[in-house]
Amino acid sequence: MKFLSTLYIFCLSVLFFSCKQKPQQKEKHDEPIATLIPKLEKIWETDTLLTTCESVLYDKKSSLIYVSNINENPWGKDSDGFISTIDTLGNVINLKWIEGIHGPKGMGIYNNKLYVNDIDEVLTIDIASQKITERHLIAGEPKLNDISVSPEGTVYISGMGVNTIYSLKNNKIDTVGTSDFQSINGVLHQPEGIFYLSADGSKFGLFNLKDKTAKVLTEDIGAGDGAIRLKNGDFIISNWKGQVFYIKSSDWSKQLLLDTQENNVNAADIDFIPEHDMLLVPTFFDNRVAAYRLKFE
Repeated sequence: MKFLSTLYIFCLSVLFFSCKQKPQQKEKHDEPIATLIPKLEKIWETDTLLTTCESVLYDKKSSLIYVSNINENPWGKDSDGFISTIDTLGNVINLKWIEGIHGPKGMGIYNNKLYVNDIDEVLTIDIASQKITERHLIAGEPKLNDISVSPEGTVYISGMGVNTIYSLKNNKIDTVGTSDFQSINGVLHQPEGIFYLSADGSKFGLFNLKDKTAKVLTEDIGAGDGAIRLKNGDFIISNWKGQVFYIKSSDWSKQLLLDTQENNVNAADIDFIPEHDMLLVPTFFDNRVAAYRLKFE
């Protein structure tokens, strides 16, 4: 009986210490997960038919990518610019889907209409008929560059030459706001306001639509051109001279994702296809569109 009693006490002791150690073992293996680093992996590029391609825009409805081609003089009224369509594999589907434009740059889509900036006009193109149906002239030398469309259909337009953001709504052009943007280029409408990029000021900022104030968020991004926002709230922006940055929305810090400056390859007005994790980069004077897979490692 003494032996059984001793054995019973021993078993209870083992069970007690075993249970007591389990939380410590769990804590030992509960190590923090390393922060994933965004990276770009090149997957294709088009041929060089896309002459001075400035902007790309993915149309989810047709699964096509629109490309604006300046061709010769970016600010010259020479009627040699055109819009191309390519597919998500980099094949040119229709080189001159629309032609006779001067210097097409930023684009936006709403309600089966493609909006295109053309120096001092905002063109409305009916996608189904492939025809320019409206032209909205902005007086002076605004040097219209980028376009961003709100969910409600308001078209926001950057006037690079006059540091002004315009809007097109109900066939009427209005001035949204003017500030010391230092050659505003990229614009991106979001719930917070209009995120913008300055071509000369090397800044990424936010323009508040309510109080009409501009706030700089990130600096030293080069000649800011295009901006997209990811589902996680972060941004990818481009420097026209040939760089692409990842911007964290938590602290507005930046990480260089791509640098093609040494090869004299530009990075103009970018776009992103979420279902393919694909970043589209028009290379301007290099006459191609390049596609990269966004990965986190």
